[in-house]
Amino acid sequence: MSRKKTSYPPAVVSYMSFLGLGIVRSLGQKGITVYAVDPNHNSVGINSKYCKALISPHVTVDEKGYLDFIISLGKSFPQRAVFYPTGDVTVLFYTKYRQILEQYYQVVMPSKEKVESLLTKDGLTRCAEEAGIPYPKTYFPKCLSDVEKLKSIVEYPVIFKPVISSSWRTNEAEQIIGSCTKVIEIRDSNTLINWYKRLAAYDSNLIIQEVIPGEDSLLYYTCFYCNRDSRPLAFFAGRKKRIFPVHYGSASFVESIYDEELKRLTFEFLARVKYQGLGGMEFKKDLRDNKYKLIEFNTRFGLWDILGKSCGVDIPWIAYQDTIHQSPEAVLCYRPGPKWISLARDFAAFRKYRREGTLSFYGWMKSFIFDNTQGAVFLWRDPMPFFQM
Repeated sequence: MSRKKTSYPPAVVSYMSFLGLGIVRSLGQKGITVYAVDPNHNSVGINSKYCKALISPHVTVDEKGYLDFIISLGKSFPQRAVFYPTGDVTVLFYTKYRQILEQYYQVVMPSKEKVESLLTKDGLTRCAEEAGIPYPKTYFPKCLSDVEKLKSIVEYPVIFKPVISSSWRTNEAEQIIGSCTKVIEIRDSNTLINWYKRLAAYDSNLIIQEVIPGEDSLLYYTCFYCNRDSRPLAFFAGRKKRIFPVHYGSASFVESIYDEELKRLTFEFLARVKYQGLGGMEFKKDLRDNKYKLIEFNTRFGLWDILGKSCGVDIPWIAYQDTIHQSPEAVLCYRPGPKWISLARDFAAFRKYRREGTLSFYGWMKSFIFDNTQGAVFLWRDPMPFFQM
């Protein structure tokens, strides 16, 4: 479809980033009018030619103001817009005010209770256990005495994680753990106790989880969209060749793959929880038993899920069509091979891997240069986001 005005309802992308930019480009190239809503006028992709930028209040600073802004925007449309939340905070925001927002927006996603269950580590562990999906050994201490009992039982290294991931994304938390920190690695019992005391003073909802051994390239991620009847309409998978921060960060370089075992595990889990909407599952291959272990579940479009489009699986577009009841055909098989890179983040990752002695400059360049690799931001047809960065 050429990029021209259509009678399709508009789309609203709530907060821009690499993944927001991917959604904007996917829909904009189909001729959909897309509004990018973000409190920061310097956010990645906010000046893409495929969207209309709108500066809003910050949802975590002024939730009421953000709600009023989103409602006012929805009222301005002649028909209900398709809504794309791009982070856990905006997903939870939409589920909280869903009854009000559904007057002006349409989106396929699970219930508030199911979203909260999948986004919390204890809820995800229960779901994995019920579905028979392998996951790392995980413990849920309620107080210091529980940690005292566990310190001689767990096999080190282990990691501390928040039960709710977003609870560590605040200024108060970052003063304790540092910015962009997702987990704290623990290598002995004394450190376990000391870190628990520090973390529990801010957030006592913590888990202790075993570290699955092996390099970062053993991390895998599946991306999908399920319709209102929980039937998968889109699927593809990738291998995280590098991440940043290294070992416990987000993908900086990804290679798309096709793996029937990953597909089976993903579909079995989705069927068990009767999932609806956009999502993603992260696994790590445990070479000790050669099994994929479930690490994380995202109830939204992910950082590099737009890579699927290069493989023939345009997930945002499939989700859009299904949301407006157009019954798109399912795309569950695809062409693996294309890669995705966030160049600035991947260069930072390379420097760390090089210091560890696991990656040379030549090896880094060879992994993506002159290959079928798409950048997280750069696109010839839409260069302004790249120049802005």
